[in-house]
Amino acid sequence: MKIAPSILAADFSRLGEEIKKAESAGADWIHLDIMDGHFVPNLSFGEAISAMSKSICSLPHDAHLMVSDPENYIEPFAKIKVEYITFHIEIGGPRTDLGQGRWVYSVAKAADPNRIKAVISKIESLGSKAGLAVNPPTPLKAVEPFLGQIDLLLLMSVNPGFAGQKFIPEVMDKIRAAAQIRQKNRYRFQIMVDGGVGPDNVKALEAAGVDIVVAGSAFFKAADYVEFVRRMKS
Repeated sequence: MKIAPSILAADFSRLGEEIKKAESAGADWIHLDIMDGHFVPNLSFGEAISAMSKSICSLPHDAHLMVSDPENYIEPFAKIKVEYITFHIEIGGPRTDLGQGRWVYSVAKAADPNRIKAVISKIESLGSKAGLAVNPPTPLKAVEPFLGQIDLLLLMSVNPGFAGQKFIPEVMDKIRAAAQIRQKNRYRFQIMVDGGVGPDNVKALEAAGVDIVVAGSAFFKAADYVEFVRRMKS
């Protein structure tokens, strides 16, 4: 099991220090949550902060593009050599209002295959590895046609856009199904889960087939980062 702290949950007043502490604590990746205020309700940061993280930390970085037009973000992140660039299967899909100024995008009938393939190809042509993210309301079948072409499958276990949410239990079935598809077809993609992950559910996630877990608030609010990583991996 690999641990990928999301620096969005770190203390931005001392962000560089927080990133270095995450690396020295035994984290495996650094997770970059990129939000445009349209695909998700919040804005976060862009390539400048991501480049800073790359410059001071030797861990692999993955950029999770929670944006409506990922085509506009790929080149800047590939240029700073972010190893994995992940975008959402729901781009171009319908938006569901969740109330209290929140919403989530899903897939109506089927994703636009030409657009999805074009974005994957662009990521790979610029030297990064491509990932696809799936929101909780979206069925796994929406992403199945593309699983043989990607290196990372990010299954959201909360509706994206806000930190500190609780894990949605129904996502476990999606994880198991993805792991079975991977094994049956000998696909190369790793399975990442993001949202509501901590020591209380990490063993179940690993047993279901998860390779990487994103830890945001749970990691950066821990009193001891080293102890948190040890508990997650033990």
